[in-house]
Amino acid sequence: MDLQPGRVANMVARARQAEGHVVCHATLGTETPAICRGFADGPDQGRSLALCLA
Repeated sequence: MDLQPGRVANMVARARQAEGHVVCHATLGTETPAICRGFADGPDQGRSLALCLA
């Protein structure tokens, strides 16, 4: 994806703040969006409600 500098860091920060997650770019607009693997594998994702439930 062609993202502006700092965009990924902003998405991750917002997801952490909301105890949420980042949706995988390959699954955007599909019936079954998935959690971004890069986000899930990143450090300190333990607060994500979706990942806690998984």
